[in-house]
Amino acid sequence: MKTVRTYARDADFQRFEALKRSREKRAKQGLAFLEGVQMVEQALRGGWHFSAMAVAEGKRLSGWAEDMIRKAAPDTLYRMDAALHAELSDRENPCEILGLIETRTDGLERMAARAEQAACPPFFAVFDRPASPGNLGTFIRSADAFSASGVLVTGHAADFYDPQCIRASVGTLFSLPFGALSGAEEGVSFLRGRPCRPLIVGTSAHGEANLSDLDLTGPVALIVGNETFGLSQAWKDKCDVLARIPIFGAASSLNAGSAATVCFYEICRQRLAKGLSTAGAPSRP
Repeated sequence: MKTVRTYARDADFQRFEALKRSREKRAKQGLAFLEGVQMVEQALRGGWHFSAMAVAEGKRLSGWAEDMIRKAAPDTLYRMDAALHAELSDRENPCEILGLIETRTDGLERMAARAEQAACPPFFAVFDRPASPGNLGTFIRSADAFSASGVLVTGHAADFYDPQCIRASVGTLFSLPFGALSGAEEGVSFLRGRPCRPLIVGTSAHGEANLSDLDLTGPVALIVGNETFGLSQAWKDKCDVLARIPIFGAASSLNAGSAATVCFYEICRQRLAKGLSTAGAPSRP
């Protein structure tokens, strides 16, 4: 592990800043910025590689931070001027460790393997054209909580590695396989290519069936649409069934993240009621 001291807004500092703010830079360099105790711990637990960690120079590290650095063994440890370290943080009290992790491109392969190894029928969570990184992170957090085999996004979508997405997922992004596909056609091709073809259930306020009336105990893919426009017509045409969540208030629909959580819970509830295991296979390589 190489140690570098940074006291100015030099190339090293600018690299952290660019990766935090720019999707293009993240894609080009294959690196992503993260901060936060849960995020660091989840990334380590998931076997992700840290290219770099940065700590504030002159501040005594806690036992937790020292342990994380030892376990992560980053390629480079930056001891950064405390003011610069704080400038990179979005928190009032910055986390001791800022990290740069290597992004991954094997999400679809890991998802397929997880689905085949799981003790329960596979369950794929699909978000069509999510616009908000925060909503995508919430979607991932709920998918992880209810034992999804993985998360797919289709179409023009928010970036999985956006710091807002990572933060909203509370680090579960690093424990659950995920991947991006061009649209409904490629999404359906992936889903129908699984050994156990899942029932493809789209969500719509105008669905022909209540979600709870469907049998969701077998292999299933649950598709949630864009926060503003809902499911694309392409997805509606390719779903096996369009389902609705009965709601009774003044609003005509739920927030996409809330709707996803309700749907994921219903899948899990049905499986538990039938005595099926809801434990997913570990995604760690």
